[in-house]
Amino acid sequence: MRHIHLLLSTSLLGCVLAAQPAFADDAAGAAPANAAPATNDSTIREIIVTAERRFNTAQKTAAAISVRPGDQLLLEGRYELKSILEDVPGISGGASGSTNTSLAGGTDNPATGLVIRGVQSNSGVGGSATSTSSAAAIYVDDVYNGVGGGYDIAQVEVLRGPQGTLYGRSATAGVVAIHTIDPDTKKFGVKATGEIGNYNLYHFVGEVNLPIITDKLALRVSGNYFERDGYYSKLGDARQSTSFRAKLLWKPTDNFSALFGYAQEYNVTHTGGTGVSQRSSPTDFVFNENAVGNGRNHSRQFWGNFNLDLGSVALTYVPAFRTFYQNATAVIRTPPGPGATNIDNPVITTPDDFMTHEIRLHNTDAGAAFKWQVGGMYYRNTLSEINNLFNYDLGPGGSYIFKSSTHKVTTAEGLFAEGTYAFAPDTRLTAGIRYDHTQITIDQNYTSFTGITQSLTGADRKASFDNITYKARLEHDLTPRNLLYAAISTGFSPGDKALTQDPTGQPKPIVLKAETLTSYEIGSKNRFLDNHLQINVAAFYNNYAGYQTAGINVAPPGPIRIFENITTPVKVYGAELEVEARPWQNGTFGLNASYNHARYGDYGAYDRFFSNHTVSPSAPFRLTASYDHRVVLGENAALMLRAAVRYVSAHDSTRITKAQAGLDPTVPPFLAIAAPGATPYIRVPDAAVIDLNGTLVLGSNVSITAYARNLANKRYLPDNWNVATVLKGPTDSQPIVVVSQNTLSDPRTFGLILNVKY
Repeated sequence: MRHIHLLLSTSLLGCVLAAQPAFADDAAGAAPANAAPATNDSTIREIIVTAERRFNTAQKTAAAISVRPGDQLLLEGRYELKSILEDVPGISGGASGSTNTSLAGGTDNPATGLVIRGVQSNSGVGGSATSTSSAAAIYVDDVYNGVGGGYDIAQVEVLRGPQGTLYGRSATAGVVAIHTIDPDTKKFGVKATGEIGNYNLYHFVGEVNLPIITDKLALRVSGNYFERDGYYSKLGDARQSTSFRAKLLWKPTDNFSALFGYAQEYNVTHTGGTGVSQRSSPTDFVFNENAVGNGRNHSRQFWGNFNLDLGSVALTYVPAFRTFYQNATAVIRTPPGPGATNIDNPVITTPDDFMTHEIRLHNTDAGAAFKWQVGGMYYRNTLSEINNLFNYDLGPGGSYIFKSSTHKVTTAEGLFAEGTYAFAPDTRLTAGIRYDHTQITIDQNYTSFTGITQSLTGADRKASFDNITYKARLEHDLTPRNLLYAAISTGFSPGDKALTQDPTGQPKPIVLKAETLTSYEIGSKNRFLDNHLQINVAAFYNNYAGYQTAGINVAPPGPIRIFENITTPVKVYGAELEVEARPWQNGTFGLNASYNHARYGDYGAYDRFFSNHTVSPSAPFRLTASYDHRVVLGENAALMLRAAVRYVSAHDSTRITKAQAGLDPTVPPFLAIAAPGATPYIRVPDAAVIDLNGTLVLGSNVSITAYARNLANKRYLPDNWNVATVLKGPTDSQPIVVVSQNTLSDPRTFGLILNVKY
């Protein structure tokens, strides 16, 4: 489900390890080094970003943006998307790898589990195809949902809030832009990283940069291997991934560059292995062994990035082709008894091909009063998928809840324009607009639990959606180091169509309409004390007038689950605060805190399926505090120490019906069986997690890092948890809540990392 919330956030934008540039100087289409030279080592460095499709510093970008350097992430043992983004203000969730296989379908979209400012991706109806638009957009090297964003990273830029004008599809909640390191045409280099840790973690990364013709042609290849056991059992949640990327940069002239890239990724995943339930108390988790589901998926991608400087204007063209394959079975097993769940969900996805083309034209005069950019985008996805849901509790030998076979073609075309006019050297107005047209053609055969089969034919096979998004922003420099801005922006989610079934088992088509979110934001970015203190503040209000979700179970109690689509407004308000301080040369303090107030509107005929109007899961308050310190050990050695605390306030981890809250014993439950008194069991208490790491730097070529994450081994229900069922317990005030997937927060992990480069 998509939620909207408002955040109070602070972000550590720099760290004592940020000495290395985030971009190679020779990168095609990339920014220059991310850290501009400082007047002395004790000041806060400037970070160059390109998330708004132009080179600018993070402090001069009038938007809520956070940056994480790639070297810092690697040394802290953060390489999965959810851990890369864990301390970014307003962010939660995120798939653990490039894909995320879940009940009732898999997905080829790494942003599916990503929540920015409380806006979650929609829940698909049972049996629907899964290459649907997410609430947030992830770009890897300027490619939408690109492959290989977890290694050889230059830097990660996160824009919070709608980015519909520049990014279009899926930028409803925000954008995560991951930049990997481009080839360097000047210098040969080799880098190797080895990591070992608990849960039998083995992680290896290798990178080679080879100048072929000095200043003209260079090749960079990198590889990544990762494996670990499951956090719950050896196989349950176990992961293995093998990735490879090659980038060839050609600069035949000073005004033209061409980058050609190839990336591939092979993943082996497991589900099940252990069932998690709450029994004697809301914080008492019981683990039971059960069956393991196995899966594998792989992706291949070819892309290019062509840049031509024509003098007064410059042209950028980014074509890409990506293919995805999946063969996986997700399993869910709960303890036996009334309402028990014993489900297999096999999904086969092949082919699943994506083609994108994006072209941008912009003026190049950095001193011009009017700066503009225009562009266009083409997107095409061809998907074939078999998606079945089997329940062993439906009589002897079990039976299918549904069978679905889908062939789906989605195309989208978009045009955009954005310009910034400086009324005066210290006052600027930005305006942008974008038009997108999306068309879906779907051939689907769907068999319900009653054995009735229906197909989408004729005009029912097609749906089209038109979206217009806009942005307006006014910004003013109070001083060269103090910026004020106010903005209104919109983001959209294109609609979709699929077959599902009604409560009687009759197949029926369902249409998700296009959705638009409108956001109002004011903010200020500031540097004080001669660049030793940075304070950024923002406040915003989000209005999601037509939010839809397909995750409402309207089936009567029993093993059958029928999910309906509802539409309800969602409104959120909140504020953000970002602070970084460098009081002395070798120390950096960071703090981020976030507050949000998010509520659903009128549920209409579905009011009985909700016990309250709070958007969940959505923690109202989040805080991350950190300190980095550098200890000089000699002329060529230093010790880098870091401590961080991440805090999440108490909140509901999922929604329950009035029946489960004890308010209405007649309503069919949202889950499987009504269990009055379930409210405390879906309440997540306050939680604080401590992370520590230290890095010994030996010269310029060797470093050794030791890290411990979640030092106290604090386990709790995260924001993206799923519930299989709520069972009747010993008493009404003591139900049994069963988690459907292994979705507790990560346990304590620790490891050693060796980095060697030449």
